[in-house]
Amino acid sequence: MGLLTWERSFLRFFLSRTLSRLGENVFSVAVPWLVFQLTGSALQLGLAFALQVVPSLLIAPFAGVYVDVASRRRVMLVSEAFRALLGLAAASLFLLGSLQAWYLYLAVVAHGVTTIFLTVAAGAVVPALVDRADLTRANALLGLNRNVCEILGRVMAGLLLAWVGPAYTFLANAALSAASAVLLLALRGVEGESPVVRGRRPRVLQDFARGLGILRRHGAAVLAMADMVVVNVGIPVLAIALPILSEEVLRQGAAGYGLLTGAMALGAIVATLIAPLLVRRGDELRLSGLATVLFGLLVMSLGFVRALGWGLMVMVLIGLMVDLVSVYTASVMQRTLPSDVLGRALATQSTALRIVPTIVLLSAGFLLQTFGVHTFLIVGGSVTTLSAALLLRLRVRWCPRG
Repeated sequence: MGLLTWERSFLRFFLSRTLSRLGENVFSVAVPWLVFQLTGSALQLGLAFALQVVPSLLIAPFAGVYVDVASRRRVMLVSEAFRALLGLAAASLFLLGSLQAWYLYLAVVAHGVTTIFLTVAAGAVVPALVDRADLTRANALLGLNRNVCEILGRVMAGLLLAWVGPAYTFLANAALSAASAVLLLALRGVEGESPVVRGRRPRVLQDFARGLGILRRHGAAVLAMADMVVVNVGIPVLAIALPILSEEVLRQGAAGYGLLTGAMALGAIVATLIAPLLVRRGDELRLSGLATVLFGLLVMSLGFVRALGWGLMVMVLIGLMVDLVSVYTASVMQRTLPSDVLGRALATQSTALRIVPTIVLLSAGFLLQTFGVHTFLIVGGSVTTLSAALLLRLRVRWCPRG
């Protein structure tokens, strides 16, 4: 927490991200709820969720290149300003009685575009705001911020929708984004490494491929990214298995499902508090690998759980491991990659973290129905563990000093 008093620029950035994440969670709750109110269709509700994923797959290469090319502060400013306009437009249309589902679909896509730009730019900005020795603490603090804002933002959205209605909920979303943009105005020294300065305009696909070529020469960063990808094999396994585990095995119904997911969130918060304490020699890469292996083993162990108490304990530990991997992966990438390719690396990671869960979810329903929840968890956890163990072996060979 001392970073917030020692580094004034980081404090402004931290407050900006807090407001932005609160607004993001308000939006992510308000739009699906309103789509269902307008259409009464579960199919269209599913479409609203699916459209949040599409932009990150299509726009990530552009986001990565332009975050490396342009002013990262300006990228975040424009994204926040656009979000504020989306909120104002939705509120105005609702008050005029003209809001239709198709506008909300467009808003979801547009919001997804701003999310990928903000995510990539924010990750690339951190090394310019704190000393290299403080990167783990900074990422842990930002992880804690993300987890707390997810809880508070979703609760805020529910209360606003119930108390003041959709129009003022979207106005609150717009106000949060506008306030975030105001705080970003004071940031300095967070520019990208612009090819325009070197006498040419950026060529998106060529520059993206060139960034990937540079990334291949940094084994530690590649292995750290791979840890997050492996974790995102196990997370959709949990997402589809937990409701069935609670209903059919633990006999706790919706209440048990809520407790299990809440336990995972609690573990994530604990992880952000202890992540800096576990780093003694700056060896985040090995800690990330060990946490990934333990994550896989914990997912597998859920297949043997028969009591709610044991399930809650395992889910706390799963949340702990997931966020440890997230914090250490971000720190390794920010510490080892050159600034002028960091945006493209983060964009590549973001794309992988969308594609892998989608593939797992497409096959998970069939596997779960065929083999049952116990076998499904054991097999999913085993695949995750073996993949993580392979990565751990590779890092011993490629990065013997972590």
